[in-house]
Amino acid sequence: MAKGQGITEKFLEGARSASTAPWKVAVKPFRAAPRVYFVGDSYVSAYLVDTEEGLILLDTVMFGSVYMTLESIRTLGFDPHNLKHIMLSHCHHDHDGGAEAIRQYTGAEIWLSAIDAEFKTYTDKEEAGPIYASPQYTPTRFYDDSKPMRFGSVTVQTYWTPAHTPGNTSFLITSPGDGGQPLTAAMHGGPGPISVNEEYMAKHNLTMDDLRKQFMEDGYEKLRHLHVDIELPSHPPLSDILDRIPEDRMDYRPLIDPDAWVRFLDARIPRICKSDPNWRK
Repeated sequence: MAKGQGITEKFLEGARSASTAPWKVAVKPFRAAPRVYFVGDSYVSAYLVDTEEGLILLDTVMFGSVYMTLESIRTLGFDPHNLKHIMLSHCHHDHDGGAEAIRQYTGAEIWLSAIDAEFKTYTDKEEAGPIYASPQYTPTRFYDDSKPMRFGSVTVQTYWTPAHTPGNTSFLITSPGDGGQPLTAAMHGGPGPISVNEEYMAKHNLTMDDLRKQFMEDGYEKLRHLHVDIELPSHPPLSDILDRIPEDRMDYRPLIDPDAWVRFLDARIPRICKSDPNWRK
């Protein structure tokens, strides 16, 4: 993407490329944390989590890019057929567009928040155009934030962080580092502007002030106090992660930055306020 572009222009260009010419946004896979690998593209992220109980995929990228995600998994030395779980952050098609295709290919279960499982009936209608077209899926598992999920030595903790979508989910993945010490990587599932439509809001008696309050309390303040060693962006343009990939793409250590998570969250608030002139902290 061209230098000097604003974040909105980058997203629009990335969405078009990921849909019509996905090879233009291709990124070679790399290790982002001890048991976490980046298998997305330069527009939208997807992360492969290697556990003793099988592989987990966090988000799937867009439908047109599925072949690149599967090839990235193979390039890393993993078999996509060992994929057991597809864990989706939210129901926007740039994040879940490949879910059904990958489920059919691997047999993996599809996870989503129960709230977004309902909300996707609205987004499926709104994102039916050519850019976001993708096969429909039905989630088979739902998150329970009250307890962590353990997959051998890897722990996945989900957090309900609503507003970008009503059921948006963020993830903390903790696993032993190369020296044996636990390291935690985190992905905020949806730090972008509120995208809940009026039909859904009316059904659930919500106002925009309600949603702004939810974003600040659950999508920002609750997460800001968590200890995170490695920040994983849901979209690479939200971070400098692609600029910090080391020459040895299996060496995640240059990505360790315990302050990056808070910097990321703090930087999102002014952007969200700018996109919504009625925002009130």
